[in-house]
Amino acid sequence: MSPKMNMGIVYENNLDTDKFARMFNNKAQSYKFYWFEAILNLTMETDEDLSFEDVIDEMICEAWHTVTHYHLRLGPTVNGNAENFLEHAVNTLNHFSKDLSQNPSKEELKAAIRDCKNELKKDKTRLTDYVPYKLLYPFFDTEGMEEGLSYIKNDKHRRLIAYMEKLTGNENILYTIIDGVGLQKRIRLNAYWRKLLIKNYSVIRSWVQYNKAQFLQDRNPGVPGIIYKICPENEDQRKLDQARALWRATVDITKRPIREIYTGREIGLDVLSIDHFVPRSYISNDELWNLTPMSKSLNSSKNNRLPSWDEYFEPFAHYQYYLYSLVFPEDESKKSAFLIDKFEKCRKNNVNAIWASEALYIPGNTKTQFVNILSHNLKPIYESAQMQGYDMWNMKV
Repeated sequence: MSPKMNMGIVYENNLDTDKFARMFNNKAQSYKFYWFEAILNLTMETDEDLSFEDVIDEMICEAWHTVTHYHLRLGPTVNGNAENFLEHAVNTLNHFSKDLSQNPSKEELKAAIRDCKNELKKDKTRLTDYVPYKLLYPFFDTEGMEEGLSYIKNDKHRRLIAYMEKLTGNENILYTIIDGVGLQKRIRLNAYWRKLLIKNYSVIRSWVQYNKAQFLQDRNPGVPGIIYKICPENEDQRKLDQARALWRATVDITKRPIREIYTGREIGLDVLSIDHFVPRSYISNDELWNLTPMSKSLNSSKNNRLPSWDEYFEPFAHYQYYLYSLVFPEDESKKSAFLIDKFEKCRKNNVNAIWASEALYIPGNTKTQFVNILSHNLKPIYESAQMQGYDMWNMKV
């Protein structure tokens, strides 16, 4: 496979894994990744044949967070509009399913998909036009299978299905397609391939996601952290405890309350939250230079949106400098060992950008220098998030 999977893959019945690896060749859209990944997931749940509709529903669930939360494009665009039926299906579901939670479970999504059956039918049907057949191309690209290969090349799907009915099973094709009406066509996994997929699920899924991340990075140039955006975010990966502790320490040192930059209101330590000025779903990190204190309720209201740069960058930057001036005071006698200890612990997880460690969080910056360095580095990220389709936050207090 490419990249090679030298991680203890268990082989069955002389399966040709080189053909397996070639499934993702010649892709103009992301469909192949999501189609196969859906089959892989469903194979872990059932040994029954899978309908095209079952697979498509699983694809929508897999793509949900990538499209709605991270605003990634799953394929090429024409005049700024998505030309990807899976992306369109997710956006359609999002539009018609107003009662979905911010982080819906797969069960919630499957229920919403059933409720939007009519609205999704066109996109679902288009998703089955080619990929169920094209994915099998490498398995037919061999001596003795020329007839089936010609049907795939020329999109003669009914003839291909009829041809598959005559196969013995010893050809070791990943799956065969059983005829039916529209989305009720079914796929039947080869027993040996099924066994390999189940035994090596984690390795194969990681391999698929690696290839999918590469594809999506090419379709979303400039977007950071693509590898973290192909599945729902794990809250345990966030590293905000040290940043929160650092801001709490400022209260101990100065006896001044922490305030929100958005409202000017005091924040009680019992409701203290940490906000990402540019949403974490875009920036994919917890860097200190993008964080500011916020009450839990207002943070929940802001959610995955951008604040107005013109209105809020200046107070954000000034409050960032306030923190900086406490850690690096002009008067050396005012240094607090307690606060510096909290900052150094924070630095390990929350100051990784070279520009931040070498230019921003160093002694001697004036307020003007600090704000200019922060603006120079943060504004391009902010504007890139805007271009990626992140909504603006209209604060209501």
